[in-house]
Amino acid sequence: MSEHIVFLDSEGIGPTVKLHEPSFPHTWKSYAYTQPEDVVERLRDATIVMTCSVPLREEHLRQLPKLRMISLALTGTDIVDVDYCHAHDIVVTNVPGYAENTVAEHTLSFILDLMRRTSGYHDLLRKVHRGEIEPKNIYFDYRVRDIRGKVLGIIGSGPIARRLAELARCFGMTVYYQDFFGRLKGDEFLPFDRLLDISDVISINCPLTDETRNLFDDDAFLRMKQDAIIVNTGRGGIINEQALIRALKDNRIAGAAIDVIENEPVRPDDPLFELIDRPDFILNPHVAWSSEDAMQGLIDRAVGNIVQFVEGKEPEGAVRRENT
Repeated sequence: MSEHIVFLDSEGIGPTVKLHEPSFPHTWKSYAYTQPEDVVERLRDATIVMTCSVPLREEHLRQLPKLRMISLALTGTDIVDVDYCHAHDIVVTNVPGYAENTVAEHTLSFILDLMRRTSGYHDLLRKVHRGEIEPKNIYFDYRVRDIRGKVLGIIGSGPIARRLAELARCFGMTVYYQDFFGRLKGDEFLPFDRLLDISDVISINCPLTDETRNLFDDDAFLRMKQDAIIVNTGRGGIINEQALIRALKDNRIAGAAIDVIENEPVRPDDPLFELIDRPDFILNPHVAWSSEDAMQGLIDRAVGNIVQFVEGKEPEGAVRRENT
């Protein structure tokens, strides 16, 4: 049997990433991106689909009787109606843990930039060069702080959080994790309010759930140290964005770096652009996961899941019923 494989959004991987097609008999069709209204037409004859971000909902899936497998080139499963797939014998796979190092490194780069102000001073000298400001003998325009000796509070305790903690400790930071339900044992796990009280840096590295949605609201920002910074490379929606805007404008906290927002992809009219010219604010377009190394590993494992499925094996990344 020859498989017909469709990749719905090849633009989801960088231009330097090599996609190695499987060696078994197949046809392969790639699209740069697929709008929701085009999903069914493009998958009408597909037996296997790979997607980075294009949702596959029940209204699509029930019109695709030939589809036998969905290979998600991402960690989560929320873009697919997994229950429907399990009920109709459609195998779903994902690639957990592929970006734990790259997201942790990106988070640390945010922390370093906000604390050391390297990009701020670069921009200042650009203005000096252009004659927009007068040169000085010494510059104290931005506060520069060491991260050695600071307390890092991490919201989450999964692989990314653990890798970030490992890196932060190398810089001399003290690390604590937030324990939502009091189930985790050890002195390194703290209740949320206590973490807010003592942290110099807070990093969000957890999923968006009913418990974490709007976790950082006005009350949370008021409880944080006034010279603390917050970094979010987890999920948009965990920070209430209007509360963040108020916190920075009112100088309740010292800075924020955001890689994920509530409504992605980011649009020019997003409310967070109210902060874009502030030196204490950094906004990235959800790129913390996207190092070349991480993306190559991601796509290799996504294709590997397909190969294992076709060979009759349980794919390494198979999403089981108890995982959903």
